[in-house]
Amino acid sequence: MSDQNHFEHLRIHLADINNATANFSKACRIGGGGFGEVYKGELILHSRGQTVAFKRLDRKYGQGDREFRNEILLLSDYKHENIVSLLGFCDESKERILVYEYASRRGRDMYLNNKDLTWPQRLMISIGAACGLAFLHSDVGTQQKVFHRDVKSSNILLDDNWNAKISDFGLSKFAPTNNNISILYTNPVGTVGYCDPLYLETGFLTKESDIYSFGVVLFELYEHKKKPGMLL
Repeated sequence: MSDQNHFEHLRIHLADINNATANFSKACRIGGGGFGEVYKGELILHSRGQTVAFKRLDRKYGQGDREFRNEILLLSDYKHENIVSLLGFCDESKERILVYEYASRRGRDMYLNNKDLTWPQRLMISIGAACGLAFLHSDVGTQQKVFHRDVKSSNILLDDNWNAKISDFGLSKFAPTNNNISILYTNPVGTVGYCDPLYLETGFLTKESDIYSFGVVLFELYEHKKKPGMLL
């Protein structure tokens, strides 16, 4: 990776990851996605044990070094209580592994049919995710803002206290903040059902593309709590 010295403090040895995941055993697997499989394990970080999540690149899903580097670049600079924290990475041999804080309640998609999720919990999740997205879209002291490009329920993680953490930035794009309106032209990516139709049709990406996707997340979050005859 270029700028290696800049990220050296985040480097984690493969041997430590192998030990933490019992060599990526099925018992430690907790999920997967477009980047690859996700595992849970214990690492010693800052002189104390910590439960973390390991996302291991599997190139058969179509992502690779660009997405790996993108997450490191972005999450090293953009820190917010509603954005998942990157704790480290490994790029030894042919392995590409990202290490994150562990969100014990996993993705929001795990609760799509959970009618026991209370209104206050749903509201807290909504507000938290909205704050994280607004942070990405605003000027936070650099000359860039971020378009996520894959906002969906499974990319909103939840911790013990139901706090929302936006995750999965491999497809994200940086945009300048020195204009009132930022439009990028890109090849459309994302997840069917969440993507902004205008972005899919034209390739023109704006923060409103993310906001459209977030609207779908909100619909999913609330529609399963809705009772017959009750307005949202």
